[in-house]
Amino acid sequence: MTKWAFLLLFLAKPVWADWQFIGKTADFGMYADPASIQRKGALVKMWAMGDYKDTQAARFPPPLLWTNYLSVKELKEFDCNNGLHRTVRTSVFAGHLAKGDPLYSFDSGAAFAPVANAPLDIAQFKFGCEGGKR
Repeated sequence: MTKWAFLLLFLAKPVWADWQFIGKTADFGMYADPASIQRKGALVKMWAMGDYKDTQAARFPPPLLWTNYLSVKELKEFDCNNGLHRTVRTSVFAGHLAKGDPLYSFDSGAAFAPVANAPLDIAQFKFGCEGGKR
């Protein structure tokens, strides 16, 4: 019985196993889910996750005002031909690596904007537009 339990533990994948690390700063790690990549011509959608070293605080619209969180998941959309991006949906989580239920989620009506000339923004764009290849 013990051998089977050990084997099951060895084979079990953590919930975040599909997330691939794509970059970090001193206080933030960025991950992307290659299995979530959907392409329609030059447009690509994928889920990205940011994991903070320290607790973040943000004010969200009522009924929830201020909340503390350690990670955020975002559904991103990229226009690979024109170097543009936007966030479609955002969820914040109390735990690291988006563990547990979201504390708050919202859809963004953001218009496409140029990808910022920052390492993590460029890494997300390349990861999505290159089909999850690093």
